[in-house]
Amino acid sequence: MTSAAPTDRSPRRGLVLVAMTGSLSMIFVDITVVGVSLPEIGASLGLDESGLNWVVNAYLLALAAAMAIGGRLGDLLGKVRAFAVGVVLFALASALCGLATSGAVLIAGRVAQGLAACLMQPASASLVIEHFAPGERGKAMAVYVGIPMLFMTLGPAIGGLVTQTLGWPWVFWINLPVAAATLALLAIAGARSPRGEDRAIDWPGAVLLVSGLPLLVWGIQELGAVDASGASRAASAPVILSLATGGVLVAAFVRRQLRVEHPLLRLRLFADRQLLSNALLIALTQFSMAGLVVQGSIYAQRVLGLPPFRAGLSLLPLMLPVLVLVHVAGRRYDRVGVKPVATLGTIAAATGLVIQGAGFLRQEYLVIATGMAILGAGIAFIMSPANTDALSRAPDSVRGQVSGLVQTFRQLGGTAGVAVAAAITVLAQGRAASEERAQTPIPVESITTDASAPVPTIAAAPDEPASTASRDAFARGTALASLAGAIAALGGLAIARGMRGGLPPGRDATAPSASSTPTEPIA
Repeated sequence: MTSAAPTDRSPRRGLVLVAMTGSLSMIFVDITVVGVSLPEIGASLGLDESGLNWVVNAYLLALAAAMAIGGRLGDLLGKVRAFAVGVVLFALASALCGLATSGAVLIAGRVAQGLAACLMQPASASLVIEHFAPGERGKAMAVYVGIPMLFMTLGPAIGGLVTQTLGWPWVFWINLPVAAATLALLAIAGARSPRGEDRAIDWPGAVLLVSGLPLLVWGIQELGAVDASGASRAASAPVILSLATGGVLVAAFVRRQLRVEHPLLRLRLFADRQLLSNALLIALTQFSMAGLVVQGSIYAQRVLGLPPFRAGLSLLPLMLPVLVLVHVAGRRYDRVGVKPVATLGTIAAATGLVIQGAGFLRQEYLVIATGMAILGAGIAFIMSPANTDALSRAPDSVRGQVSGLVQTFRQLGGTAGVAVAAAITVLAQGRAASEERAQTPIPVESITTDASAPVPTIAAAPDEPASTASRDAFARGTALASLAGAIAALGGLAIARGMRGGLPPGRDATAPSASSTPTEPIA
């Protein structure tokens, strides 16, 4: 299942890469940048905690539910056209968010942003693959993924600075010049991509997916939620009904896709075990990372007593190694393929999570930062190589579908990771900590939301640190959540070890690698 399409060897392919990287940066930043602005948004639009919840949830749910559909539309419309339409819609949705005078309008804008991103992201990943030769794809994808991940990490700091100096609407307005620059680069580069030959689209399947997946994701997220008294909502009727209904609808979608002549997603592509392994590896890695990104930021505030801005900066040891090493991982993938790179990455990720958990338990930031750095190195050696390998294995006609499918797995893995980490932390705190939180008045200014968290979180204000019992209970819960992430990373190690070895798709033993032969600049 390899591609036979020619790649664009002109220097303009670097402009394509810059344009795709800019678009992905917008998508990633909008996952994290809004969190620190929520208190001001709530005060401005009169939103309560539930409303603030949906300002974040709406975007995440749209991403999870429609990413696969966006990949399919990219095959139907042509990836360049789908990408351009997605960028325009994302800019318009961002403007709607910036102009919002009510919570309903803002939430609608966030849904529109998520749907537009689902057109952009699968198409952009496919365009990077199509415009670079097999020996250069690892290096190109490292740039494509690494820079947006840096922006995602800096999102909380960017959001805080913009909100304090210009006001919360500018958190959304800043997307407009980025979108304009992206479209200009795309036009100058003259990017091209063939349309898929299969023109049909399974609309009943799309309805099943779009209705079932949000219900399932919402139910998973609510497993980590608590009510006003601090009790878990995991056993509540709405959560159980949402999980059951969503599960049935998603199962019906999968069954339909395996039977219809023109499926929305060609799940039979997973007959290629290597492609399935890549998707599962990405999902497990996102599961391991996402929950700890959320809990780590809350931990920095509740346990270490850091203010939100510094709490966001405390996550840099996790993401900076990704930025640095993702290029090394990409070049290594070009030379030896995905198996040895992913194996090394999963070992590092599991090790980092264990060390990080020990730091959480001992409440020592230096140990936590060490674990974060090792985890970040592992992520660099997993995510970009696995994504590159998955897309490189797909024919041009279905590469958009494969990209959408892989990104759906990634979003679901991250959502599940956030929910499971939150649920473990809540359970570990115990009845005493819950009762203490319920009896303690919560000042408005102490409501903070981690950049990538799906729900607002109550955190102690810097000048009002949590009691020792509550702090220790939260530290234990976060340590256990880190251990759960390590177990998931070990599952990823088993998958990596079971992958086929050998050179990347499209390479042969005599082909020079991107790292050993000079090539034209890619950016």
